[in-house]
Amino acid sequence: MINGHRLVFLSLVFVALVGCSSTSREEELLTELTDMNKSEIFEKAETLYAAGKTEDARNYFSFVYDTFPNDPLGHKAALRVADTFAAKKDAASLTEARLRYRDFANRYPNDPDRDYALLMVGQTYSSRQMKPDRDLSTVEEALSAYRQLLTLYPDSQYHAEAESRIGKLLDVLAEHELITAQFYARNKRWLAARWRLEYLKEHYPDFGRMAEADALLEKVHEALTDAQEHFRKMIEEKKRKAEKLQQATQDKPPAETPH
Repeated sequence: MINGHRLVFLSLVFVALVGCSSTSREEELLTELTDMNKSEIFEKAETLYAAGKTEDARNYFSFVYDTFPNDPLGHKAALRVADTFAAKKDAASLTEARLRYRDFANRYPNDPDRDYALLMVGQTYSSRQMKPDRDLSTVEEALSAYRQLLTLYPDSQYHAEAESRIGKLLDVLAEHELITAQFYARNKRWLAARWRLEYLKEHYPDFGRMAEADALLEKVHEALTDAQEHFRKMIEEKKRKAEKLQQATQDKPPAETPH
């Protein structure tokens, strides 16, 4: 059971969390919490979460964390609060979840669930559909979180999942390079297209559409070769004209000087 000397303060915290409008409901909740220990409150929150009642679950998880912030169960409750936000999937909720996961990872560097927090930082970025023609800063942020997890926790149970998600994110970045190269090629900006394709091949060798990239690169090389040959002929033609003009000037007799 919760210590009585903290009940008054915590009751105010909980009322603020749940935002109840009914005094009887407040009293009912407080009575319930008074008769429950921290594990029972946590389990109650888990039951609500499993039933899809994420906001109700968040209130109970928050109560456990606020009451026992230095307890291992309090740490788990903090993560579960973040989970209730991540479950909503909208941009605002994912942002709130991300802030909480990051805070957890920074606040508790030795917590056994820190690898999960890092995984979920990446998830809050990558859970929404990422397109190669959009802002890619979120892809880079997600990659950073997943790579941090792999570096710090090579034996983590989330290692395989992080690697899988990294692979998918790298495909997004690679596809961005291919799309950009295709754009340059359509506009006959052959050098820019070649640079993009060569960067793609160097940095994303496992890209699933590499055959398409190779075919475009061959086309770009042919176009560059044709362009170079065209410029070579233009230069030679200008050189011949210049030499012909110079020869004509040299062969022209000097004008007579009037007496």
